[in-house]
Amino acid sequence: MPRAALLASILALPLHAHAQDGGQLFTTYCSACHGPDGKGATGGQFPPLAGSDWVAGDPARAVKIVLHGLHGEVEVDGRKFNLEMPPQGGVLPDDQIAAILSYVRSSWGNKAEAISTDFVKATRAATTDRKVQWTQAEIIKLHPLPPSKPPIANLISQVYNGEWQSLPDFSKLKATNVEEEHDGKISIKKAGATDLFGMVWEGDLNVSEEGEYLFRLDADDGARVVLDGKPVVEVSGIGPMDGGRAKNGSAKLSAGPHKIRVEYFEYKGNEGIALAWRKSDVPGWKSLTDTAIKGGRDPIMLAPENGRAVVYRNFIEGTTPRGIGIGFPGSVNLAYSADNLAPELIWTGEFMDASKHWTDRGQGNQSPAGDHVVKLSGSPAFSGEARFRGYKLDPAGNPTFSVQVGNQFVLDSWKPGTANGAPALVRTLTVNGQGDAVSLLISDKLALKKEGSASSLGDAITLQSDHAELESRDGKVFVKIIPGQPATLTYSWK
Repeated sequence: MPRAALLASILALPLHAHAQDGGQLFTTYCSACHGPDGKGATGGQFPPLAGSDWVAGDPARAVKIVLHGLHGEVEVDGRKFNLEMPPQGGVLPDDQIAAILSYVRSSWGNKAEAISTDFVKATRAATTDRKVQWTQAEIIKLHPLPPSKPPIANLISQVYNGEWQSLPDFSKLKATNVEEEHDGKISIKKAGATDLFGMVWEGDLNVSEEGEYLFRLDADDGARVVLDGKPVVEVSGIGPMDGGRAKNGSAKLSAGPHKIRVEYFEYKGNEGIALAWRKSDVPGWKSLTDTAIKGGRDPIMLAPENGRAVVYRNFIEGTTPRGIGIGFPGSVNLAYSADNLAPELIWTGEFMDASKHWTDRGQGNQSPAGDHVVKLSGSPAFSGEARFRGYKLDPAGNPTFSVQVGNQFVLDSWKPGTANGAPALVRTLTVNGQGDAVSLLISDKLALKKEGSASSLGDAITLQSDHAELESRDGKVFVKIIPGQPATLTYSWK
């Protein structure tokens, strides 16, 4: 490894330096990995030195790390790193170590005292028998980090008793217990129960730098994060906290404190909540709960680009293994099953987080990233023999799925639209070929309701039809399509 790269890893933890010489030495040996601004090079892939607790306090900690190196996982500024730092005692003389550390300890907002050459010399002599790198546990035991500020200041928790399968309106309920959480971490330990309870936490989330921030939430069962009165991310309904239901949200935040409110309820069975956040351009999640978020991959949020729909061909929660996800402009989305030859999920908001399947080929299904997910069906759309014949995309990326039924072909086309000024999905069904009208399933999950000239599927979807004959049979909703007469269905959310 070149000397510059080795010395860069010198500072795989916070350090500082002496005026001019220290700054020049840092630029020469350290900035390649830790960045000229001390925030970590390559978008924060290396541990930051700016504003780091590792820089402050006892100078022996940083000196020993530079002399003998560091091995294993370390946590810096709430993020975890596992980068090998080789020992530098045989590379750098005492005066250069003192200069670099003094510079780091007095730059980028750090305000620790300088380190003298004599101090480095004495530390080297006292640890001359050290032959292996330090671990975080060893060095922190000898030189504890200074007390850090809690992630959420002025945090208060409130406990509620009740049985819910979705988040209640806590403002209408009376808390059975209210406590201050001095460690600033969200925890359900104060609930005093394992089933049938809810909790609300409120405090001040301190943002050090203006920018866009990402939030990742998982819960067993449901939870919601609200910042400055605006919902940011929610895990709806009941279910396990295994990473499969985790949701991502984002918010543009100014520097300073922001009011954060986290709501949570536990139904029956296991319980838990995990919440983490990070600046969008800085990798590595910082936990706001006493439970770490599972599947700690950085999100890869798929979204339409340049007005063109995006396709996701991986395992999608709520549909069959041959699911085809389409994210349209206008924040409307669709998951089509090539097994059941039917659209099975529609939802609004964000499309999909591809990190689970695009990073290390993660296993399992990925839930839709957005809101108001509606399950339309889970059964074959056609009663007789039918075969999937693929799909084509128009120049805007809008799909047309093709199904062969005997000698006829059913073309199922989708595009974004509006209904009564709100986002909607517009579906056009066409039967090509000679033969009788074709009947296909619209929903086996939601009942058809007539509302004057309009219709709806359950209480979730308004369904407008044009040249489409809708009918209910055995609790299922079907549409009949006449060959050569395209029918249009418009799905909008209530």
